Amino acid sequence: MSCKTRIEKRVLIQAPPAPVFRALTEAKDLARWFCDRAASDPRAGGELTVCWKTRENSRKGRALITRFEKDALLEMLWLEEGDDRPGGNTRHILSYKITARKDSTEVLMIDEDDLPQNEEDIDVLNQGWNNVLMELKDYCERTERGARSRFNAIFSKDL
Repeated sequence: MSCKTRIEKRVLIQAPPAPVFRALTEAKDLARWFCDRAASDPRAGGELTVCWKTRENSRKGRALITRFEKDALLEMLWLEEGDDRPGGNTRHILSYKITARKDSTEVLMIDEDDLPQNEEDIDVLNQGWNNVLMELKDYCERTERGARSRFNAIFSKDL
């Protein structure tokens, strides 16, 4: 067992950085691909709250945005239920680094948690992050295709 858990994932998304960043920071976008409900104050020092519903109950997550560089970097400190103090005894940091590539955007996600995890839990977390990043990719690429279709429809009428 290690003293810290770190998961690092990369995904290439066929969309510009701005809509990818919006998908990670804006409440209405988050509620379309990541959770059932969200509230967001997208700025350094702002807070993000997300809610998921299941048949049996609902889960809520809260994070303090610690770094915010528009269209480039988002870092959040996740707070445990009832813990309003940044950090507490353990730290769980999630960051997204967004980099423009030719005709696409690369997202580097890093999830660091001071709580140690066993191999089985790390495997579950890895698979979960694979699923989350594929949902982000799918949402951003569908949104980008829709925006291009609307743009083409508007300007093809003028030709």
